[in-house]
Amino acid sequence: MTLIQWLIASADSDAYRAGRAEGMRHPKADSKMIHAVGGLRSLVRQARELESQRLIRVDWMDLGADIRQIHYSLDIIPALCAREGIEDPRHKQLRYINKVETWREDMRDIYLFPYYEEILKRLESGKNVRTPDLEDEDFFRCLNTIPRMEEPIWRRVFSAAVFGGSKVFETEGYQTRVLTVLKAYSPLCVEGMTDEEILKLHGVLTYSQTMEWKGPLRYAVDQSVEMDSSRAYYGTVINSRTLEHAKPLSMPGVKRVIVIENKANYEAMEYRADTLYLYCHGFYSPKERAFLKGLSDVAKEDVEYLHWGDMDLGGIRIFQFNRQNLFPQLKPYRMDKKIFAQALKSGAGIPLEDKKRKALEKLDAGLLEELKESILTSGMEIEQEMLLAHKLRDIVYKGI
Repeated sequence: MTLIQWLIASADSDAYRAGRAEGMRHPKADSKMIHAVGGLRSLVRQARELESQRLIRVDWMDLGADIRQIHYSLDIIPALCAREGIEDPRHKQLRYINKVETWREDMRDIYLFPYYEEILKRLESGKNVRTPDLEDEDFFRCLNTIPRMEEPIWRRVFSAAVFGGSKVFETEGYQTRVLTVLKAYSPLCVEGMTDEEILKLHGVLTYSQTMEWKGPLRYAVDQSVEMDSSRAYYGTVINSRTLEHAKPLSMPGVKRVIVIENKANYEAMEYRADTLYLYCHGFYSPKERAFLKGLSDVAKEDVEYLHWGDMDLGGIRIFQFNRQNLFPQLKPYRMDKKIFAQALKSGAGIPLEDKKRKALEKLDAGLLEELKESILTSGMEIEQEMLLAHKLRDIVYKGI
């Protein structure tokens, strides 16, 4: 490090970066300074040169062979930076502020706006913001693209469009950083969602997307081709492209719509002409929600909407998500205090983790408040798979 670099570093502070620092600085030539600039002889030589140029003033000792103290004005820092080819910390801070203001304006009235507001607050106070990396414009271009996407897109196509490489989003750490921001600021994110579910909800698809149901439903594809699932007794599956172009037309004879979180329970349901069973593999994606909202438009007023999910933190959150985003009349099915007690008695309970307990305690469970209290009181939770597995325990091979 040169003496100029040391002076710049010593001046670099929150106050300087924020434009609040002014006046003189008077650092002592202690062992740290001497060591940093390469020894006493190097310090003396560099100090003489800077003093001759009237950039600093030196308190000399031992007939000019040693230094007690250096005096310099903060006004010289931009000139020192220019000489060393270093960006002035204050100029850099202003450059970052201008960048973030531009990215923020692009997100005005969008959920990422507060994220940029928080970064600006730190910058304007003079903080040295290292996370996120404000030099990485690819990250912010990637982040700001997500809320503006009108249609879901496959992850590798998204990566290719943003970065020019199909695997960059996954392999270069951008996915992890984007997820961190979405979890903190997106209103779509609910604690307990997997990373894949969060990406899917924001239109970045990581695996093949399908919609599954069992029961009588008439729907149109591209407003011309009409399909009827009433005779598909074992279930209907449509892929992502079909889902994108499909719209429900009617649910003839349907009196109940049951959303089922567990695939085994869904598959076990026998066809009924008065019931539409919907398989819920976690949190529904935007395409799925758009299709399912159409059910309410074609359903009769007396149709009952039920949800059957895990009796745990995730199950409660998924129920609330579906009630808030799909069916306002949705009610829990087999997720009450009595069923929970029966499941515990059968040995299907799983110990409640401390992290989940804390999250559950803070959660407003709404219609599932009684279930929430049962989980907290017992210190156990129930997954539907555990109930099914319990029925097989007596016949599982236990050979040595």
